[in-house]
Amino acid sequence: MLGDEESSFSFGGTTSEYFYAITIDRDRFKESILPASFNLTLTKGSATLKLTDNSVTISTISFNDAGRVFQIVSDSNGSPYTGVNANGYSAGSGSYGYFLPDIGVILLNGEALDESAANKGIALATERAGTPTTTNMSKLYDAIVAGGAFQLNYKETISSQFVFTRVRNSEFNYSTNPSYITGSGDLRIANMVNAPQTYITTVGMYNDNNELLAVAKLSRPLLKDFTKEALIRIKLDF
Repeated sequence: MLGDEESSFSFGGTTSEYFYAITIDRDRFKESILPASFNLTLTKGSATLKLTDNSVTISTISFNDAGRVFQIVSDSNGSPYTGVNANGYSAGSGSYGYFLPDIGVILLNGEALDESAANKGIALATERAGTPTTTNMSKLYDAIVAGGAFQLNYKETISSQFVFTRVRNSEFNYSTNPSYITGSGDLRIANMVNAPQTYITTVGMYNDNNELLAVAKLSRPLLKDFTKEALIRIKLDF
C-alpha cells in the first residue's frame, strides 16, 4: 500500500502504530468507490462518531501505491466537521484514517477511535497487550452495528463511441430468411415481387475479415422498402 515496508502510517500528520482495516468485496463495486459517498457512523455507549472522507474540501489529491488516498474525517458526505479543528480530525490523534477508493479499503486510525468522546473519539478501548484475540474486531463491529449507518456508492467510467450506418433506398428491401425463397429461387410471397418491404431489427458490425464483432438492437423494428432510406446511430459503451 505504501510502497515501502519500512514506512509508517501517518493519519493527517500523526503517526499511529495500529489501525483497523475494512475491506469491501471486489464484486460489490465496479471501477472504484465514489469519493464523498462514504458515510460511517460508529456508536459506543453514549458516544457517536460520524465519519466520511475529505474529498470535497481538498484541492490536491494524494496518491500512493494503492491509488488515491483521502483522509477520513468527522461528519458526512465528504465535508469535515470543524467543531474540533479546521480539518475535522480528532483532538490529539490526527485524522480517523485512510479512505482508499481505488482498492476498496478503509483504514481506521485506532488511536483516534480510542480517544474520549470529548476529544471526538468513541473510547473504543483497543486491547494491545498480550495475545491477539478477536475482542478488538468485535468492538469495532459492535460500534458499526450500533451506529446503524454505513453507506458507499461505486463509480465506473464508461467510454462511448458513435457509429452511423446508412441504409440506402435500394438496400435491404428483401428478407435474407431462406424460407422466403422456393427451391427454384422464386419468392414464395407474391407481394414481395413488386412491392417488397422488410423490418430492420438488428445491425451487425464486422471487421475487415468479415468477422462479426458486435450486434446492435433497434428499440423497435424499422420499416424498410424502396421508398425509404435510413440513418441508424449506434452507441458503443465500453
